[in-house]
Amino acid sequence: MRLTISDIPEEGLRQEGELPVTINDNAQPVAAQFSLFVLRINKKVFVEGAVRMSVTLPCGRCLKEYVWPVDTEFREEYNPVEEFEQSHAQELTGPDLDLSFYRNDELDITELIKEQVLLSIPMKPLCSPDCKGLCTQCGKDFNEGPCGCRVKETDPRLASLGKFKELIKDRGKPDERL
Repeated sequence: MRLTISDIPEEGLRQEGELPVTINDNAQPVAAQFSLFVLRINKKVFVEGAVRMSVTLPCGRCLKEYVWPVDTEFREEYNPVEEFEQSHAQELTGPDLDLSFYRNDELDITELIKEQVLLSIPMKPLCSPDCKGLCTQCGKDFNEGPCGCRVKETDPRLASLGKFKELIKDRGKPDERL
């Protein structure tokens, strides 16, 4: 869905609707409900809105899929990319990093909504904060109970630290010759 910037009235524009959003290449699009208020001041465009939807994510520990509710509000400022391209090389300052751009008098609402949804998804999704994950040997889900695998006492990568610990213990004993 594209919004023509020059068609935005002086008092602003309210838009509500539903857009299909695809989270990753393998997933089916899911309907996102949105509401927007778009205001144009000269060539700058200010967008304030909210997005609501539910996404199915795989847990980062047990790999089971669960539903994550997305309910986010946002504010964005857009400038014409043509003006930015015309200015010569310049160093970006803090406020410049928060700017977004539109091209050819059009703003892509679909990309804006998708971006907001992706920003709302946790980097490491967990089905619950106390998810126990999977056994590294047999793959059993620890949330369903323990497995029969023998637990190794020491990770082989830490074996040299065990030797170091024994060396320190031996040095700590009093000298028997005294």
